[in-house]
Amino acid sequence: MFTKGAIMKRILTVTVIILLALTFAAGCTSTQTPAPASQGNNLFAQAEKAFATDNFHAAADLYRQAYDQYKAEGNTNAAYDALNKVSVSVRMFAEFPYNQSVMTSMIDEAFPSVPADRKEGWLPCEVSQCIVSDGETWYFANTINNIRSHNLDLMREETARMGKTPFYDEMKSIALAPIDGGAGNYLNPIHWEGTETLSIPAGLLPRAGTLRLWVPLPVETPSQRDVTIIAVEPAQYVKSQTGTDADMGIAYLEIPLDTVTGDFLNVSARFRYTQYEVRYTIDPEKVGNYDTKDPEYRKYTASGKNIIITQAMKAKALEIVGGETNPYLQAEKLYWHVVSHPYSNVPHTRLSAANVPESVYMFETGFGDCGTQSMYFAALCRSLGIPARAIGGYQLVPTHEGTHFWSEYYLPGYGWIPNDVTIAEGAEWSYESTDEDRHQYMDFYARNLDPYRYIIQKDVDIPLTPPPGNAVMFDMVVQSPKAVCDTCDTDPEFEMLEDWKVTIVKA
Repeated sequence: MFTKGAIMKRILTVTVIILLALTFAAGCTSTQTPAPASQGNNLFAQAEKAFATDNFHAAADLYRQAYDQYKAEGNTNAAYDALNKVSVSVRMFAEFPYNQSVMTSMIDEAFPSVPADRKEGWLPCEVSQCIVSDGETWYFANTINNIRSHNLDLMREETARMGKTPFYDEMKSIALAPIDGGAGNYLNPIHWEGTETLSIPAGLLPRAGTLRLWVPLPVETPSQRDVTIIAVEPAQYVKSQTGTDADMGIAYLEIPLDTVTGDFLNVSARFRYTQYEVRYTIDPEKVGNYDTKDPEYRKYTASGKNIIITQAMKAKALEIVGGETNPYLQAEKLYWHVVSHPYSNVPHTRLSAANVPESVYMFETGFGDCGTQSMYFAALCRSLGIPARAIGGYQLVPTHEGTHFWSEYYLPGYGWIPNDVTIAEGAEWSYESTDEDRHQYMDFYARNLDPYRYIIQKDVDIPLTPPPGNAVMFDMVVQSPKAVCDTCDTDPEFEMLEDWKVTIVKA
């Protein structure tokens, strides 16, 4: 569910992004003595060739050598470009740490009783996500988890062994409860108080320069109300806040690193809000007509960076809905189509580095976690003229708190209708539930929502305010701080992940 701490830690160990000052003295070149060929340029050209031929490990090493050489040559701009290319190269393979022999051993260890021919069928890349780099096949870090998700007999064996089914056991009391259509759409509020803390060891930071931070905050939505930002510290370095009515909640800070005097640089945010359970009973006959000229309609039916619409995707959506023309009934059909795809962790960092739209990735491969599934659903809806978006931040299901995204689509006369494909799929994992209860649970999440949520952004790919410039960054979602540092010798976005903590409790 966009939870990549371990993956990002691996990236951190091999990714170095140094954002240097872009000022340097212009010199003169003698017209009588030709300037010597730049070894940095030679290395950079080799790196470019390696990258273009999918030799990403070699490319990362060559870009790094080019960076070192450019520094020695005093070419600051070129050094900056080379370090960015190091980061992009590493992001292409860092989520794929296991070669085929290691993966085969891991599968044998995880599933010792499964017949060899069945296990062999899990190795092709179209079954278990893998890439080819430097002439070798590399497997996705979460392949074992995905194998369980894609094989319900193995998943139910695992939940039986644990004696519980994550998410389903915690949420079934809400999802299986009778719906009182007269109680309204927003009920059973829970009051939450949140604290976010970032504590970076001072020893990891340079003694000079500026650290720019974009810290996530809650926003007002129909289900998340009475949002109050209590404090963002250190307050003297807060340059701007988007406000709670924005599409994405952000506090922007600029911290002079020469002011860090203690053992840690501490940044924090405190807030409170009320989250409601969402329940809808929808009469298809009462769904109104869209105002196709409305700016909001156009915004949420357009292609975006990751919620992207293709002709093939539109054709698929039309195939799914058949002759149905009512937007509510169309959206229901699209929901059940997406639910039919088993949950899969996906390599978000690689997709971002390779400029592969998430909705297209799921459409073409069938793989998707909460974010990818939500963007795919939204793209299918948009292709039919139904406004839709991927909304999220964190889910707060007790003992399973973590980053999360889900979907919403808009119906005239009703408003934004939520669904959560990923939480719904938890019913399929239950080793003891009846098929009737599984279906009812999944049907609940087709248009309803539990109140265990912390919403940061109303859609993916909302631009940061202010813009971060050309830093290499995973900014599709903002569930942890985004950072740019003009003097740091490591990638601050990944560096900070292990120093970031979110604690949200019932008030």
